[in-house]
This record gives sequence, structure tokens and C-alpha cells, in this order.
Amino acid sequence: MIDLTTLSKKRLDTVANRLNQLSLFLGQRDVDTLTTSALQQQFRIQRIDALALFGGSILEGANVMHAAISHHVAKHYVLVGGAGHTTPLLRTQMAQHGIVAPEDATESALFQRYLLEKFDDHVDLLETKSTNSGNNVTNTLALLKNQQLKINTLGIMQDATMQRRLAAGFKKFAPQITLINYATYAPHIVVKDNQLTFATTALGMWTMTDFITLLLGEVARLHDDANGYGPNGQSFIAHVHVPSAIVKADAFLHEMLQVPIRSANTAFKSSVK
Repeated sequence: MIDLTTLSKKRLDTVANRLNQLSLFLGQRDVDTLTTSALQQQFRIQRIDALALFGGSILEGANVMHAAISHHVAKHYVLVGGAGHTTPLLRTQMAQHGIVAPEDATESALFQRYLLEKFDDHVDLLETKSTNSGNNVTNTLALLKNQQLKINTLGIMQDATMQRRLAAGFKKFAPQITLINYATYAPHIVVKDNQLTFATTALGMWTMTDFITLLLGEVARLHDDANGYGPNGQSFIAHVHVPSAIVKADAFLHEMLQVPIRSANTAFKSSVK
């Protein structure tokens, strides 16, 4: 647990502001709304060639995918994700909403079931093997290629804490594709009753402690140095420019909250490079 009880109101306000800086940077959205009018205004296109929702996101991601389907923003829709460390939580969230799935269901299958039962949305393109952000990218590209789909524009939707890293993965492996980022939720943290809280609650939202832990594990991964995921490090992603203000905010929060850098779960590691 992250102990915030010793922080003054002023310190809490500063922590909230810095967390919002990070979440806005990491939770990349290239359009204000995922609609055909927004796509036309921003990218001069009517529809995206394919729109993919990635496992690892909270249940709100399925609602965002439904809204996109309702607005006919893409020619094809894809659900991506095998069984990983977030799968039990996603299965629990769905059970709380009356949707019971087999114990061996992948995250893409869980999202598929939710969309079908809640909205009668039929999404038939499923990637069911990936367990981390690296093979999320390569397996998705392989699926689209195997389907012989011509993809010039690709919409990608991931948990807000991981959206920018996912985009950097696609930029490494498919730089020719125009990406349209749309994080599945846009969190904003405020101080209320001397506690950090979310201004609005997305469906299945992380606890504040879990969200902060996820958030503070990302900037180190984005660095393009010996310890990061960039070309000069583990080479999982393309180079990402991390503004100095983000680096400073991340360092301040680590010092203030004493949150260790989140380690990758080796059970779901891949050698994708």
C-alpha cells in the first residue's frame, strides 16, 4: 500500500498534479472523441482500416470499443490478448456484471463475450496468444497480415497507463502504419477529504494504489537507455521522447511516495525484439 496519510493538503495537491501530468502523457489520445467527425477533422479520413482493443485494460475498454462500433469508426475490429497477469481481475470484473466465462478464456475472448452479451456486438477477429505488450504488437500485425487486410491506418486502444508504450511498439515493428491512439479511459485525480480520488470512475477502475503503481512503472520503461525498452536498451520499442517535465514529475513521485519501479512479470516474458 502507498501511505498518503502523512502528507499535508498542499503536498497531496502537488502529488495529484504530478500524477495527472504522467497519466495525460502516458494515456495518449490522438482525437478528443472516437467518432467519424473527429477522424475527418484530425486525420482527413472517414474510417480507420482497423481498430484494436488490447488486453490489460480495465473493463471500460469494452465500453469504449462498443461506442466505436456504434459510431462505425473502423472497417474491421480486433480484440487482442491471451491469458496474462491481469486476466483473473478482468474475469472477476465480468462476473460482477453477470457474465460468466470459462476459466481458460483469454482476455480477447472475455471482451468478445462481454460485447456480445451486453451489446450484441459481433467482433470476430481475435488474437488469443499474446501475454505482454511486445507480442501484443507482433501477433496483431501477424493476424492482420494473415487476414490479408490492407492496413494503412490502425486504431489502438489500451489501458491509459500503457498506451504510449504500445504505440512505440507499433512504431518499431510497423512504422509505415498511421497510428490513431485512444486510451480506454482518461483519468483525472483530485484531492477530496484529504485523500486522492478519481474525478470520474471508469468501469472496473483500478484502486488508487494499483493505478499509481502502474503509472510509476512506465516512464523508466520508455527511456531509450541501457535500462529502458528503447533501441539503446532492450529494443522492444521505438525511441520515445520523454519531456523533461515528465521525467521530473516521475522522479518527484517516486521520492515522495516511495514506490519501487514495477518489474516485468517474468512468467509472461517474451523475446520479441
